[in-house]
Amino acid sequence: MTINRLKHFRVMNAETQTQAAKAAGVTQPTYQRWETGKAEIPKSHLVKLAKHFKTNELELLGRHPPKKAAFYDDEAPLDLQYYGECAVHFGGGGDPLVLSISEAAYVQAYRELQSNKRFIVIKDLGNRTVAIRHKAISEFYFSSEAYDTYGPDHDDYKLATPIQMPDTRDWAIVEAILDEEDTGGDYTSDFAKDDVERVQRQIMITDEQFDELVAKGAIKPEDLAIEKAARAVETEEIMALAHTVTVQFSTGKRRKIAYVDCNLFECIEPLIDVNFPYSGNDDDEPNMIRLPYEGYHRTAFFNPDALDYISFPTHKIEEDEIESYDDGLIDDADANSDDATDIKLPKSKKRRGRNEN
Repeated sequence: MTINRLKHFRVMNAETQTQAAKAAGVTQPTYQRWETGKAEIPKSHLVKLAKHFKTNELELLGRHPPKKAAFYDDEAPLDLQYYGECAVHFGGGGDPLVLSISEAAYVQAYRELQSNKRFIVIKDLGNRTVAIRHKAISEFYFSSEAYDTYGPDHDDYKLATPIQMPDTRDWAIVEAILDEEDTGGDYTSDFAKDDVERVQRQIMITDEQFDELVAKGAIKPEDLAIEKAARAVETEEIMALAHTVTVQFSTGKRRKIAYVDCNLFECIEPLIDVNFPYSGNDDDEPNMIRLPYEGYHRTAFFNPDALDYISFPTHKIEEDEIESYDDGLIDDADANSDDATDIKLPKSKKRRGRNEN
């Protein structure tokens, strides 16, 4: 059974499973089996849910065509229109950060650079959500042309967006492919076979494909080993974007941490939410950023004032955001309990507290 998007639409509409089940005309346990993929959604009920959530059936099932970056196409959504690149230089002397961004990301970053926000947040087209400390920035350049050609330090830039693949569903597949390589388990079966094959073609070249390239004369036999090694490095860089948190400090020191067991949305939320914390105390800014990347066994704390930036995989931020909001949604039967929370919209919810990993 492939993963569907029922939970995403339910949570973003601030509904409990009971409320969604009522809209579909079924019991909560039945709806729960649909949402978790343990049972197939009957066509008639799928139509009801699509209408209820104001979307279509393919969107609910996660089977709509993949989202692709559009290059200089004014008819594409702003979050998919390629703007160009931004290059961020830091006062501490750390390596510049160069990101390929959409028109929507350009507009947001342009606005936030002129605000008094402690961190500005940029989503690139290659699965990175980057929180950049405002006061760490010495220079910030936007360019609708590629910075490896036109940037002020173009000879020294390293592009941080090796592939422009803006659909977070594709990055969940990349993560599943990586997990299979690491553990030998069966992770890609949660996704449609044709989607897995499509993503594999985007991020790697198989031995069979290399043989075909040699046969067609596109690669010389004597260069095959070099080409394979170069492609393997590129594939490794792409896969790292699906599971790595990158931190650059104001000293120029950079760390890469592979997350295992933590909610990444709750790590970045204090940096991006002007209303954080929800407790109403006077501590408007977090003293430390907590990253419990292996729960009890391994946890890192970072001083926000010592950072240039911290970067997270976008698809995990979005997945974990849904989980966090879902934690605050309660059924009417529980409304009088001590842990009850009144949910109106996900972005304005009040928290019961924070999950500890």
